[in-house]
Amino acid sequence: MRFIDSHAHLDMLPHLDQALAAAKEAGVEQIVTIGVDLESSRAAAKLAAAHPQVFASLGLHPHDAEKADEGYWREMEALARRSRPVAIGECGLDFYRDLSPRPAQRAAFARQIALALELGLPLVVHDRDAHRETAAMLAEHDAGRVGGVLHCFSGDLELARKVLDLGFSLGVTGVITYKNARALRELVRLVPAERLLIETDCPYLAPEPWRGKPNQPAYVARTCAGLAQALERPVEEVAALTTANARRVFALPRPGEA
Repeated sequence: MRFIDSHAHLDMLPHLDQALAAAKEAGVEQIVTIGVDLESSRAAAKLAAAHPQVFASLGLHPHDAEKADEGYWREMEALARRSRPVAIGECGLDFYRDLSPRPAQRAAFARQIALALELGLPLVVHDRDAHRETAAMLAEHDAGRVGGVLHCFSGDLELARKVLDLGFSLGVTGVITYKNARALRELVRLVPAERLLIETDCPYLAPEPWRGKPNQPAYVARTCAGLAQALERPVEEVAALTTANARRVFALPRPGEA
């Protein structure tokens, strides 16, 4: 079986070469590594340039939205134009921790939607306890023109339908393997399987039986198995499906293609 880890933070892994080797052995063909600020976006672009199986998404997480002034945005946008990322983000809204003021979060989200539209790239969207406003901003700013993924989807069926109608997909993490994730397992059965991606969000959210330990891209295979169990479909079928879904969302080449 072959897999794509559609959301990883490779720059946070202490033993990257080992993690990449383990991912290859587990059948992980491609990885999208995610920037959450200017420094990690630069690191993501560098990793993508160094490893043919790695692709970069560049963005500013809502936690750090307050630190972005105009000069910061000029640097971020210049990086995005020259480094050929596959997406913009991780961007969005986080009203759970509120580590940046909400007006700053909204402004940073809007700025990144505009950049994605300008570059014709999909969005990697973070939404935590901001479901209604996240969907509203995506609609208001015409983000459906580029689509993307709501990473680590944590909303209900109403939110899922809204963002699916805008052309977005839903990212499924190792959370789907947790005993208390019954609502998520029920939800994935109610949405089109062609709009589901699997991701690790490593080093966070390791699936069972590694819950609470550092996550790595190789573990996306276990997330795929958990999703297949929830969908009551063969894991080989779900692996192929989610791989095709990720390739479509991020316009990824097949391994070996230029």
